[in-house]
Amino acid sequence: MNKLFYKISVFAIAFSLTACDDFLDKDVLGNATDENYYNTQYKMQSALDAVYDELQSDEYNDQEWRFGEAMGDNVFGTDEGLSSQMGQLVNFRFNTSNTWILQRWRVNYKGIHRANQVIYNIHRVRITNDQLSTYNQVRWIYGQAKFLRAYYYFNLIKTFGGVPIRPEQESVDSLVVPRSTLEECYAYVEKDLREAAIMLPNVYTSSSDLGKVTRGAAIALLMKVLMYEAKPGVPSEKWNEMVELGQYMVDNATMTFAQMLKYDGKEDWETLRERLWFKPVSLIQNGTQNTSEYESPTTTLPTMNNVYSLEYKDYYGNALHNGDKLSYLYQFYNDGEFSKGSIWEVNFKESADGTSGDTNEGQGLEFFNVGQVKMYATDQLLSNIFDTDVRKDFTIHHQGQTFDGEIWQGGEGNYVSLKWYTPKKDKPKYAGDNGKNRRILRYADVVLMYAEALNESGHREEALANLNKCKAQVNTLNSSTKLYVAGGYGYIRDQIWSERRMEFAFEWDRYFDLVRQGIAAKTLHNFAQYRATRRGAYFREGVHELMPIPQTEVDVSNGVVKQNYGY
Repeated sequence: MNKLFYKISVFAIAFSLTACDDFLDKDVLGNATDENYYNTQYKMQSALDAVYDELQSDEYNDQEWRFGEAMGDNVFGTDEGLSSQMGQLVNFRFNTSNTWILQRWRVNYKGIHRANQVIYNIHRVRITNDQLSTYNQVRWIYGQAKFLRAYYYFNLIKTFGGVPIRPEQESVDSLVVPRSTLEECYAYVEKDLREAAIMLPNVYTSSSDLGKVTRGAAIALLMKVLMYEAKPGVPSEKWNEMVELGQYMVDNATMTFAQMLKYDGKEDWETLRERLWFKPVSLIQNGTQNTSEYESPTTTLPTMNNVYSLEYKDYYGNALHNGDKLSYLYQFYNDGEFSKGSIWEVNFKESADGTSGDTNEGQGLEFFNVGQVKMYATDQLLSNIFDTDVRKDFTIHHQGQTFDGEIWQGGEGNYVSLKWYTPKKDKPKYAGDNGKNRRILRYADVVLMYAEALNESGHREEALANLNKCKAQVNTLNSSTKLYVAGGYGYIRDQIWSERRMEFAFEWDRYFDLVRQGIAAKTLHNFAQYRATRRGAYFREGVHELMPIPQTEVDVSNGVVKQNYGY
């Protein structure tokens, strides 16, 4: 019986292997591969949508406000106890395994991976005609992917310093990548943004394209990257480059492709054009002979005249909310989406079906109530931030009434910014289904960065003039005539930093501003005096300006990825 069972078993196994072999030899129909998935403009657009999608997820926004706002000195939170990962983070009592630090690392690399899929596979797109518009469409997809990759890397750089630059084509051999230097990372980001700036349009002609990044977004982010590379009070070519970009963005000066790219001739110009999906010279010569379709190093970029404005105007140039005091707030509401003052914002939508989660619904953007975590300011904090500036009025306190009659009860002595409020007329049908967009880059930021670069470059009069452009616009809210006044380098710089704090208060950028200004330790140690938890007292100068590399990343690399100093 044993011999018979053995023979039957061998036969059965042999038969099954033959059957499997026969099945596996069949051609698989309808499968998607790298060769055909990215072969059309529409498929590539779908891949680009996935890069944007990460910005609309809860996992992305949950870590954005924690690092950019909650760790700074403008707010305090309801989750500051050392028993929670959040409390450890904002008290600078965390270790290398903090879950929020790991999430910030992973979510930004997820965005980078998705952007790399577009960038690496863009050459696979096949087009059906030689029209300039067709090349433009593909190039715009490519340029947006470059911008988004640069943005995700910038988030990582300002958080961790030099990080691994992932290869565009992932493989088993490239699973572990050592960290690049800080300078190498910044150069990589700069290159992406400079190329995106010549690849993208000033504006899109279709309303369906609202939310896509433009040339202005690429230049604004490039200015911010350069500002983080430079050091206040230290002469640097980076400040001069910011001035040149500011002249283009704010003063409508001309700028050539070569200036934007810092073109040095190392890459053949025609090779560069075709790499970036400008229409090939051969097609221009053999087709219409339309020389306007050819971009040379001396070609000038279209000016930014009337694209952006400090005035509180909507997308069409009309005054927000009839031009009254509430116009300042309305630039953050539905009326102000894609307004003249907004350079780049993340689209959110209201699904109106009661669903929640990572479905692009803007959950948690109202009154900064994310789950059980809330962030507030106190009257003392508001005085520190705004003093008597009218922007202080755009907060609401315990049992206060909003401009449209809603009563908010947030606890005695607590204040919250009305930037985080959704007016009644914009309220979603279901709670947690808020469609309010998040503004990431505003024109006021460009003007203030320009002013700071001018001051750092020795042009104090021009710096003051641009600083007062922002102040004068704010003064339209209450007919005040108080502008900033002239002074030495340090005095002008402090006024610019004060204006930045007021204008961008509660917009998720405060902590990183403190770090790049070199005043994080001093500011947070002072902040600790006002908090019972002494939050900020444990900030270690020379260490906590950078977060630790997540321990899991160090471990899985077997030490190839080195840890930051002090951890």
